[in-house]
Amino acid sequence: MLAGVKHYIQRIKEGRLKELTAELLWMYAYVRRYWLLIGCYILLGASGSVLSLGTSVVSKDLVDAITGVNSLEIVRVAGTYVGVGVSQIFINAVKSRLSLKVRLKVTNEIRGDIYEQVLRTNWESLAKYRSGDLLYRVNGDAGMVANTILTFLPNVVTTVISFGGAFIIVVQHDPWMALIALMGAPVSFLTSRYSARKMRQFQRDNQNVASDRTVFDQETFQNLQFIKAFGMIDRVTEKFHKIQRESVDLALEQNRFQQSMTIATSLVGQAVGYACYGFAAFRLWQGEISYGTMTMFVSMAGSLRGSFSGILGLLPMVIRSGISAERIMEITSLPRDSMEDKEEADEIRQKGQESGVYVHMEDVSFAYEEEDWIYQDASFRAEPGEIVALIGPSGQGKTTTLNLLLGLYHPQKGGIRVGNPGGRELKASSSTRCLFSYIPQGNTLFSGTIADNMRMVKPEASDEEIRSALEAACAWEFVEKLENGMDTEVRERGTRFSEGQKQRLSIARALLADAPVMILDEATSALDVATERRVLRQIIKKEPDRTVIVAAHRPSVFSMCSRVYEVGGQRLEEVDEEGIRRFLEEF
Repeated sequence: MLAGVKHYIQRIKEGRLKELTAELLWMYAYVRRYWLLIGCYILLGASGSVLSLGTSVVSKDLVDAITGVNSLEIVRVAGTYVGVGVSQIFINAVKSRLSLKVRLKVTNEIRGDIYEQVLRTNWESLAKYRSGDLLYRVNGDAGMVANTILTFLPNVVTTVISFGGAFIIVVQHDPWMALIALMGAPVSFLTSRYSARKMRQFQRDNQNVASDRTVFDQETFQNLQFIKAFGMIDRVTEKFHKIQRESVDLALEQNRFQQSMTIATSLVGQAVGYACYGFAAFRLWQGEISYGTMTMFVSMAGSLRGSFSGILGLLPMVIRSGISAERIMEITSLPRDSMEDKEEADEIRQKGQESGVYVHMEDVSFAYEEEDWIYQDASFRAEPGEIVALIGPSGQGKTTTLNLLLGLYHPQKGGIRVGNPGGRELKASSSTRCLFSYIPQGNTLFSGTIADNMRMVKPEASDEEIRSALEAACAWEFVEKLENGMDTEVRERGTRFSEGQKQRLSIARALLADAPVMILDEATSALDVATERRVLRQIIKKEPDRTVIVAAHRPSVFSMCSRVYEVGGQRLEEVDEEGIRRFLEEF
């Protein structure tokens, strides 16, 4: 007893009890949302358990009636027995239907809720996680939690009813039989207590392996062209099989542990079952009970053992869902994007259609890790109607600067302000992203048609508006030649188009968004010089007051810029023509 108290005191000291409570409360929040549906499911399950107990009792009367103990009641008993069996069929059918309906609703809503929370999580915090891992948490972990929410409480109620009902019935007929039937309970309890910690670690390892497998599969298919180009199929296949082996080894190790526990509890259960059967046979031999009563005793003893094991069997489910809830809570507890200035940002955007929007960075210092500075005390400005360039070696901070302007990252020192000339001004944040159209490096096209891709930024856009944006980005010249025009399927990652065509489609989409500030992160690198200059001229022509910020390497862009800033060597500073020439010579 003292050892048990010490164990729980230690758990409290380790903070594990607090963890478990937090996980259960988190899941309870979802249970509370669907209490009516879950309540109906519990009632159906409870009625099934009651009917099951009733079947055992009626079977006793039926056996007694057949063996002559109470033959006058055989018609009534047989009718009752059939009625109970038929009722179970219909109840199980309704329960199955309701179970599917509740499962789909709860699972989809939980996944949708978690999915939205992940999307609204602060990018700086979320960027530490791999996309495949996030996918598994949204799908696999959320599915586990939803399944537990749906099944745990109903299983607890039905198991308790089965256990309690069987115990009461047996005690009323023979208390000694009830005691014998429960002899295995202490062994089962001690075994489950011993295995709980081990099972928790197994489940954590299983979740990590499953997450790693999802990450690997996703990255493989995303980079299949690269893998084929470098002849890496054998190496990738070998790694795939290695992950499979790790998964199999873990599953086998877990199964070996579970089977050893199962064998121990089954042997005890078998011994108890023999004891119950022997005791009932002895009572029958002495003439103290009928054949029907013996049948009921054996059935109820099995129900008692099964119910108790069922209660303990719920422990692994709680462990699995607790791990999944913990993994989800890790993501959903991350800081959210702040949208407190959204209304003011919308006002700046609306006024920006007339006066434009400026972007000012003042004395900004930023580092990903402490003391690992990208730059310190950096300043930058881009005014309405200007094209401003960022140059610098790869990996020195150009894309980081653009992410700071977008409010995806936040400086340790200094400030970034956006606003209308002579009007309202705001600090760069999640709220101010509505002021920017952003064309990042690499491919950003999605499956669907060209028109679908365009309408992602403006769902209500007409075909004429889409065509105008495509023309401004010099993309219409190849889109109109396609068999289905703007209704042509893009395919995954835009594989049917060249890199230059994909860049022009991305630029057209950014133009359709009609934001007062446009950011191009090496977004014209796949275009020839003439097309690049034509695209930039069209961007300014379409909206003369638009502020354009370009991260680039090619000198063809610099001649069109109002200012050029160089990033590198932990600094960000404006450079003149001599500085641009020196950069081009060096890089």
